[in-house]
Amino acid sequence: MSKSDIHASNTVKKFGGTISDYIEIHEMIDSSKAYLGDNRHRSIFHHTAGTYYMQKMFGVDFDAIESLKNKYNLDDEFISDLIQLFKLNRQQGVHVLNSENKKIHVRDIAEQHILEDFRGKFIPTVSDYLSNMTLKPWMDNALTSINPSGEKKLALKGTINID
Repeated sequence: MSKSDIHASNTVKKFGGTISDYIEIHEMIDSSKAYLGDNRHRSIFHHTAGTYYMQKMFGVDFDAIESLKNKYNLDDEFISDLIQLFKLNRQQGVHVLNSENKKIHVRDIAEQHILEDFRGKFIPTVSDYLSNMTLKPWMDNALTSINPSGEKKLALKGTINID
């Protein structure tokens, strides 16, 4: 549907803040355009699992930050808490903070992006993509001597076919 800045602008309309609050998430969702220029790129992050991945990459556990802020001092305990915070954010962080100091759920941003690309009708699953994909011999444990580009590559039993 749109470029990342248009998606980010629409996120601003929905949640407030500025484009820079959200652009990184939208850029990541569409990063697959770098290696596949048509809409098949959507099979990488434009699905239910993709929204979860965005949450894992960009979500922050602000309750943990507030807790840390309340006991802030630069001793061993602070360092230990900081390390733990990094672990927690990978496991439990789900929000971004926009420029209006408002917490926005990362998956809401990712879901909005995907809905915009699918005309507001649905968010596909990985299964929606894969169930419509034809399983090719090279995908099936590489049991072929021809790679996807049609070049001869590896034969069965690890021998090299060079003719």
